[in-house]
Amino acid sequence: MPCTAEAVEVLRKANVLVAPAMAAGAGGVIAGELELNHECNLMNWSPEDFESKLQEAMKQIYQRAVKAATDFGYQKESPEALVHGAVISAFLTLAQAMTDQGCV
Repeated sequence: MPCTAEAVEVLRKANVLVAPAMAAGAGGVIAGELELNHECNLMNWSPEDFESKLQEAMKQIYQRAVKAATDFGYQKESPEALVHGAVISAFLTLAQAMTDQGCV
């Protein structure tokens, strides 16, 4: 859940890793897509397969956020690294899509 600036500061002082809301929210979007594919009979899998696919997607989001953060100078252990890394990763993904489509 998103936190107030004051709550984030308390978490940072306690050296608690802060997960970016946009990346956490992506789990709901991914779950919705998996459910839709299942319901439309595009794909058929067990609850265990569903969980495995969701876990893998979330791991990829985490790995992209950490990589973007470290590529842009944030320490992996830094409490704000995931937040900044998720924003950077999302921006780079969007910029690449726009470039691929000839928009820029």
